[in-house]
Amino acid sequence: MDACSNGFSCNATETDPHQGPPRLASCGHPQTGVTSSSYRELRALISARGSSQGITIGSLHPPQAAAAAEDYGVDAPSAAGDRLLLAACDAPEDREGAFLCLRCHVSHPLEQKICGLYGQFGDYYGLDEIELASFALDDDGRPLDPARLRGQPTAAITPFTAQVICSYDPSRGAGLPHWARTRLQAHNDLKVYLKEHGLLLISDWALLADTSSRRIRGAWEVFGGGSLTADRAVRLHGAYLAAYPAAKAEHRRRSRRSSGWQPDAAFLHAIAPEQPAATTSEQLEAMARTVRLVLTQQWQRSRQADGEQADALEVPDPRTLQDLSEQPEHSPADQLTLIHAALERALEAVMPAVLAPAASDPQLHCLWQGYGEGLTNTPLAERCGCSRGTVSKKLRPEQHASTIARQAAGELLRQPAFSALGGSVEDLERMVEALRNHLLIPEREGDIAPLRRWVHQHLPVS
Repeated sequence: MDACSNGFSCNATETDPHQGPPRLASCGHPQTGVTSSSYRELRALISARGSSQGITIGSLHPPQAAAAAEDYGVDAPSAAGDRLLLAACDAPEDREGAFLCLRCHVSHPLEQKICGLYGQFGDYYGLDEIELASFALDDDGRPLDPARLRGQPTAAITPFTAQVICSYDPSRGAGLPHWARTRLQAHNDLKVYLKEHGLLLISDWALLADTSSRRIRGAWEVFGGGSLTADRAVRLHGAYLAAYPAAKAEHRRRSRRSSGWQPDAAFLHAIAPEQPAATTSEQLEAMARTVRLVLTQQWQRSRQADGEQADALEVPDPRTLQDLSEQPEHSPADQLTLIHAALERALEAVMPAVLAPAASDPQLHCLWQGYGEGLTNTPLAERCGCSRGTVSKKLRPEQHASTIARQAAGELLRQPAFSALGGSVEDLERMVEALRNHLLIPEREGDIAPLRRWVHQHLPVS
């Protein structure tokens, strides 16, 4: 049968001797609004990256799925069809076919969400369409037993379409397509990838609810401004945390939705009765912005979003750390002594916890050991028997260097030699970036970068 006739997209392989690996042909799905060419290109990209057999995303190309759709009379994806197929997944007869048919259906909202993320954020945040799609569109179309998969921890279920279905609870009121998109947005590995590119898919209000007072203080001390002091920011945040659960629960009761809550004037007045509600809202939003800056480490992009020019910040050479202070009464030698001491204390505070898992993880120990010796990703991957992507994902030296640099900057701002930098966001950013670069880049050709040297000296024995 022609799978396209029942409202699903179909795939068939096309081989072009001039185009390298096989490409996938498909027809568009009427509910997504995605063109057939974008379907084909996306599937071709995923196919080239992963399975040599090709990916059957959004299709009834597997005969078992097409047969199940015909047997159950599912002519097009629908809520009623989903309920019918979900019930069939619990029955012993042909539950693999019904499950495969559902996986085909679920792939459509997942692909729609991926395309939406890429279209909205791809250019600005430098996202890669292949990487985005790989978090959700990894289904190769093979038959699977849903009963066996449900016996596994949800996070361990693959492919992702199967994880969506096995975690679905229809009693919550959401349809399966909505649940698929929600599940994808909560995908931990996807959130890590987006965060590394400076993107947090969370509202300001949820972000504040998930942030500790310690992080609020640290973020505000480095990136805050105006009349709101760090102490007052922490107090306001504490009042917000105390009132948030009840307000969110009331929102859920009224709207039957978990998302979409925003503080109203009554809430804002209750947590800060001494000032106008609009002022409280502005302060909370400003606090959320500083937390995003800390979590994503994308300070330059943040300023661009506020309408500033991309070249407003010149990233300093790590070999010119003494230029951070413009106060002539402090000598460059004194400044460097303070900088190196602050960095050393920050390294001691941050890196032991980062390296601790390597003591019981041979591959992680191998990776950190090679990093400490100065190896780059390719030779590291070869030595430790993994992919380059695994090296980056497990080590994340840039992220750790940024954390260390921010902690050292917070200490340096309390020193007279650097206190003047606290009045300018640009100067603070320049300072943190210089400290980060110093940790990652050798001061002289042939040297080992300070972060690598510290790892080499302090890596625990496996």
